Amino acid sequence: MEGIIIRQAHIEDAAEIANVHTNSWREAYKGLIPDEYLNDRPLHFKNRLELWKKLIVDPKQVTIVAESKEHGIVGFVNGGAARDEDLNNHTEVFCIYLLSKYHGRKIGFNLLKTFFDEQIKLNFTQAYLWVLDNNPTISFYEKVGGKFSGKKKEDQIAEIKMTELCYVWNNLKFKL
Repeated sequence: MEGIIIRQAHIEDAAEIANVHTNSWREAYKGLIPDEYLNDRPLHFKNRLELWKKLIVDPKQVTIVAESKEHGIVGFVNGGAARDEDLNNHTEVFCIYLLSKYHGRKIGFNLLKTFFDEQIKLNFTQAYLWVLDNNPTISFYEKVGGKFSGKKKEDQIAEIKMTELCYVWNNLKFKL
């Protein structure tokens, strides 16, 4: 992870986070979501920028970034208290994205670990996230201790029904 700093996001990071959010969607969901929908993602940059300006300063959410000395923000994780009633004693990872050029360097692991460390300070001991079925990142979640809970839900993206799987962590203190 040489040349990468993991830190709390600042409002000045909003544009770079929006950039990573927009571009990592195109990378992560290729083959899972129609190309025409993904190719339109850059047209939504302004919308993502305004969203991240709000989320970064939201006291109910935590946003952690991975910053490269060479390229600026290359990944982030964001989350907070659970939105699902049956998991209300958990923290939820709302999203975690890392530009594909930076995969395989333990950056995603360090983003998630730092996020969990922050959530432990808020007295959370368990976490979960929703991930699209067949998403290759499932292997990453399993590698870092996430377990499929058996819960599924249907979501609609690009006018297509898609299945999301719930992965849980019953222990937020983990090692790679």
